[in-house]
Amino acid sequence: MELKKVKELVEYFEDRIIKNFETHFSYLVLEDFYSGGYDDRIEDEFYYDEYYSKYESDITNLLLEIEDDMSSEFMNLKLRLIKLKRIIDTRLSKIESNINPPLRSKKRNVQFILSSKIDKQEFIKTLHNQLIEYKLIDTDFNNFEKHFDKDWEDKIQWKGTELQIANLITKLIDNTFLDIETQNFKNKLITAHFINKKGNNYKEKQLSSVLAEKKDYIPDDDVTIKIIQELSTNL
Repeated sequence: MELKKVKELVEYFEDRIIKNFETHFSYLVLEDFYSGGYDDRIEDEFYYDEYYSKYESDITNLLLEIEDDMSSEFMNLKLRLIKLKRIIDTRLSKIESNINPPLRSKKRNVQFILSSKIDKQEFIKTLHNQLIEYKLIDTDFNNFEKHFDKDWEDKIQWKGTELQIANLITKLIDNTFLDIETQNFKNKLITAHFINKKGNNYKEKQLSSVLAEKKDYIPDDDVTIKIIQELSTNL
């Protein structure tokens, strides 16, 4: 990569991580505030993972790409990049070492809000049975049920694809099993309650993108469609 391009990228990352961090970070928090988080305390740590995930891998990849260039100009850029990596890792490590994570992560805008028109227990039981039958989760019922209250702890591992979980939550809203208000934070709901089949956290923007780009390719006999049909038949 040419020196000019690398320099532009470094300046871009520095703008987001150091120079104008407060402005860019506040845009993210403001978006959450207006999408249902206005009743909650705002704790910066809750947003770090989402914010820094936009830049972390790109900074690492850029460092690796310019590894072999030892000129003074590139060395200076490497030092600036590693400083940004240190800032990100330091802030994220504080989240991981925090024994008591921010209460913000279990407040209302990351809860499943069920429609008042359905039988809550029957819905949870039927949904759990279907997800187990189609091997999309392997969580026992007691742990699964906790995710519809406020005492859940461990995230549920989703065995299906990213597209399937995004589609399922969307269909649960469209078919009024989940309250329409959930539409405002459906991707945040997924990131709060689920990890992917590799054990990694989901990212909101990826969930939004995958559904927008690939929803037309979901087959009519996909298991998520069958689950919605089963719920509609029994509830």
